Amino acid sequence: MYNALIVEDTEETSIWLKKILETAFAGIKITICTNCAETRTFIQQNTISLALVDINLPDGSGLDLITEIRQLFKDAYIITTTIFDDDDHILTALRNGANGYLLKDLAETIFIQKLRGILTGDPPLSPSIARKILHCFAESANKPSAVSTNDNIGNNHIAPTLSPREQDVLILVAKGFSRKEIAELLHLSSNTVARYIRDVYQKLNISSRAEAAVEACRMGLVGTEM
Repeated sequence: MYNALIVEDTEETSIWLKKILETAFAGIKITICTNCAETRTFIQQNTISLALVDINLPDGSGLDLITEIRQLFKDAYIITTTIFDDDDHILTALRNGANGYLLKDLAETIFIQKLRGILTGDPPLSPSIARKILHCFAESANKPSAVSTNDNIGNNHIAPTLSPREQDVLILVAKGFSRKEIAELLHLSSNTVARYIRDVYQKLNISSRAEAAVEACRMGLVGTEM
């Protein structure tokens, strides 16, 4: 059972998100915090496994809270829920440790579907956000000179070397395959696949499937039509 946290200052929206979580995950325990200070107090005294975090809060940024939640709960599933769909907010959220990014204008049924994808390893991204991420990184990959002088959505670090098998695993993770499916496709054990995923994440300094998709696209291993 999930212990979920909703960080949202608009009462109507927090009620809507609570209803969605209760529909997506039967029996889920939910706490609502309305600002950064309240959230910081709560996470110091309680354990959570899932967090929906708004960005624009009355006493600070939810992007900073994502970092703090990630530091306390390494295995928690953190999802940004916001109206902002610009590059800076998206990449900062992912780099701070968010596992997903959902826009509040999604239809309720789609929102629930995206949340339930957590259970099968699918990164909860609004379709428009996924397209935006892949498109922006494809553009960055095609414009190396621009990337080197503009630290925008592109990541100008040198890609670490991945072995051919690690690249295979990264591609399949980026495409949404589960560990079991990857093991079957590559004729490996599930534990071996888990080790490959761990090594790839460490080399790329990432922690989620969403980031894996971004890196695979940036490295030219998958296309934007993924």
